Parts: sequence; structure tokens; C-alpha cells
Amino acid sequence: MHAINYQDADVGNQLVASLQHIGFAVLRNHPLDTPLLEQLYREWLAFFHSSDKHNYRFREDVENGTQEGYIPPEISETAVGETAKDLKEFYHVVPGGRVPEALQQNIEAFRAAAFALGRELGALIQASMPAQAAQLLSEPLTDMFSAEDSMLRVLHYPPLSDADQNTEAVRAAAHEDINLITLLPVSEQPGLQVKDVHGQWLELPSQPGDLVINTGDMLSEATNGFYPSTTHRVVNPTDASGNVSRVSIPYFLGARPDVVLSARHTAGSYLQERLDILNA
Repeated sequence: MHAINYQDADVGNQLVASLQHIGFAVLRNHPLDTPLLEQLYREWLAFFHSSDKHNYRFREDVENGTQEGYIPPEISETAVGETAKDLKEFYHVVPGGRVPEALQQNIEAFRAAAFALGRELGALIQASMPAQAAQLLSEPLTDMFSAEDSMLRVLHYPPLSDADQNTEAVRAAAHEDINLITLLPVSEQPGLQVKDVHGQWLELPSQPGDLVINTGDMLSEATNGFYPSTTHRVVNPTDASGNVSRVSIPYFLGARPDVVLSARHTAGSYLQERLDILNA
């Protein structure tokens, strides 16, 4: 697996080959603004280090299906099949949701740019895939994407304490994404691993400034598995020099609830099935 130059004339074929092979691709020279991303890492890290984050804490009594706002470590996610919560805190930025005023302009600018790029990638993914796979789609992939049903997550993986290092918990346990595609700018700290078809964990060949794209469960369902939804995780740092804060900003591009993914599922019914499993 190698990084793909977004400026290559053959970028679509390379992207499809990588996504079809392992469910992940790494783009270089993409159009997302690097200075903006660097600013986002700085200002959101400062937010997570401040007490102000508690003023934006997610409130279960006003649950609206988005879990908007700040999610502290004690109520962080537990991956399906795991017993320990992930070692992270995060903020869900959703359309119309609460965002600290000082952070709003930059994060909204990034979300708009990421959604536009996601649609461009969707067009490439469809145009360059084999006709027998493309005809499985109930409508053009670019039309499936919905900004209102997509989610931007700002993650903070704090430095590990001695207690953290003596448990089985990791920064993000093995899981798959449920959405159509995910865009993840590569930050300075490593840790993201993907599982290949042989069950081996691999480090992605990426560097700061690259963009990782992966296909999710919904796209796999819509293409009858042509694009796999690959298991991935974020492992703990293995040495003291790497035991520092890690900020990550994945954007999960979702589909309109009425999009027909397959004979058995719309995007809405597929999401509800997953939520029922998580809440069981």
C-alpha cells in the first residue's frame, strides 16, 4: 500500500484499487488546508486542557440522537465486543449543535471543505469502480451523502497514566465505521492500525499532512462487499517520548436515512440496527 497523489490523472483508479483491496487509502497533496488543520489541532488541544469543556458536556436529558458536545473519558465509547472504555475524550460537532464561539469559525470552515472533498471522492469512487459493482448503487454516490447526517468528531487521546498502562484499555479499540466513508487528516502522532485480510495489524504508510480515507459499513452494504469495511484501531504509545496528547479530527460522511443500501436496508434502518446492538 502506498500514498496516492491526489493530483495524479489516475487518482480515481488508484483510490478504488486501494479501497477495494483493504478498505483504506492514503492521499497526499489533497486540497484540505494544512495551516487550517494545524490551527485546529492547537486550539482544540487548548480546549481539552481547559475547564471550559465541561460547560459543553453532552447531556443525556436532551439526547437528540447526535450526542452533540463534549464527551468525557468516563462516558467514552466501548467498542462492540470490548469491556473497557476507550482512553479518549471527544467533541461531536453536528449541524446546528453547540460549539464554543472561539472555535466555531475554523471548525465550520473545515467541515464545509471536508464535505465538499468527500463528494469529490465519492464521484471518483463511483466513476472508477467496475460497472458490475457501480450498478448495485441505488443512486449516485454523491447524492447519497448528507451533511445533516454526517458527523465531525474532534478526538483527544490524553497521555496515559500508570493506571491506564496497566489495563487492557487502548485509545480506540478495534472497530469498523458505520457510515459511507471517513476522512481523517493525519496528525503528528502515530497509532492508527488496520487489519488486513490475513488478520495481521498494519501501520498505515502515512505522514503528517496526508489524508486517510476509509470505507464504512454502509458503503460495503451498498456495494455487496466490493468495498470492505475494515477493522481498525488506535494503539497506545509504546515509549515515554510518544506518551503525549494526540488530537485527531475524523469526519464521518453519512447517508440520508432514506437511501436504499440494499434489499434489506436503508441507511436509516441500518443505523438503527447498529444502535440497538450498542444499547442492548
